[in-house]
Amino acid sequence: MRHRSVLVLVLATATTTSIAQDPAWAARVDALVQKRITEPDAVGFSVGIAQQGKVLLAKGYGFADLESDAPANGETMFRIGSVTKQFTATLVLRAVEKGLLTLDDPLDRFVDFPLQGKVVTIRHLLNHSSGIPSYTDLGEVWEKTTPLDIGQKELLALVAGKPFEFEPGKGFAYNNTGYFLLGMVLEKLHGKPYAQLVRDELCTPLGLHRTRYDSNQDLIKNRAQGYALVDGKPANDALLSPNHPYAAGSLLSTGGDLVRWSMALAGGKVVSAANYTAMTTPLVVDGRDTHYGFGLMTGSVAELPTVMHGGGIHGFNSFLLHVPQHDLHVAVISNGEHANSQKLAGAIVRVVLDIAEFVAKDLALPATQRDGMVGVYDFPEVGMALHVTAMGEKLQAKGDAEGQEAFSLLFQGGREFRASFDHAVKLEWSEDGKSIQLHQGGRVAAGKRR
Repeated sequence: MRHRSVLVLVLATATTTSIAQDPAWAARVDALVQKRITEPDAVGFSVGIAQQGKVLLAKGYGFADLESDAPANGETMFRIGSVTKQFTATLVLRAVEKGLLTLDDPLDRFVDFPLQGKVVTIRHLLNHSSGIPSYTDLGEVWEKTTPLDIGQKELLALVAGKPFEFEPGKGFAYNNTGYFLLGMVLEKLHGKPYAQLVRDELCTPLGLHRTRYDSNQDLIKNRAQGYALVDGKPANDALLSPNHPYAAGSLLSTGGDLVRWSMALAGGKVVSAANYTAMTTPLVVDGRDTHYGFGLMTGSVAELPTVMHGGGIHGFNSFLLHVPQHDLHVAVISNGEHANSQKLAGAIVRVVLDIAEFVAKDLALPATQRDGMVGVYDFPEVGMALHVTAMGEKLQAKGDAEGQEAFSLLFQGGREFRASFDHAVKLEWSEDGKSIQLHQGGRVAAGKRR
């Protein structure tokens, strides 16, 4: 569980490149994924590609289970983590359309949670502006409970009473507690478990036959095992009860089902056009675009405006995107926790649309400018500090999260740099050199120098 209406309006008249007219695109995708599957962090992938109302590829690669040498195929179900959030958001908006609630209804109308005298609305939960702490940010306090089938009240007790990160509506911080609470709101409204709501309201009507709520008890045919990477080799992922991700990240799916879902959602078959616009209109806080709407993010992939969301969860990570300009939908799910689905999805977009890989410049950096940028920058929204140091005539950076390695910063001119490990990652300094905007995966995070 580990991210404008203007976009939609502008792209409505854009020219669509039909990939189906190029008979070689599928072979290029196969070659790309087959090459990626040979790398040490990769185990299996589920890939879906759709365009103009048709699923053009729904395929599994590599292994679903290494212990039994079971291959992954198009029907293999993977955990999708936070891609679940768009399913939850649409259930909320469908309830709005039925008159069961409004986006400005207070949370305490539906759920008993200590709000410390503050007013938290459904809208705040949808766009991560509630200020309620996220239980997945508690470190060991939460992590030691993840194998346990604890109840909703017991899990919420981990954050209940803790100080708000900011006043509701006055900030933005990606928050799994908010979507957990939305699941409870939906259950209160409908009198049904969240898992049943997803099945009855979304999966069955839309024909998503390989999408469902996860379970550690049910026998689920052709379900992938998840893998971590230990000492450079695959290892079974840590135990996780589905009670923890719940409405923030509990679903299983396939690449094929996810692109079917994406087409239905963008095509007005799940919520109204107005509500889809609301989902894809980012929250703006103090003039800053958060790139997050309701369960969906806006950004760019292969330099194209894109609607997207990713998910990271024990043993798996996922990425689902829609490029409106080409009516292209791509889904990638990995059962190798460290095999980056987002990066592979972006590479697939480039391959099928025949867009060359972006290659950053590596310009000489004036010493005075270099020295003025050295320092430690805190990114509170993503819980990270970035250490920027001089490396000869260049700059290098290193995040303080476990396992992160130092990387070179490639100077592009002005105040812009690109990351050496991924040229799509952009760092942009302010004029006074005291803050950075980090552009990665469609999200923009703000960092300030200590």
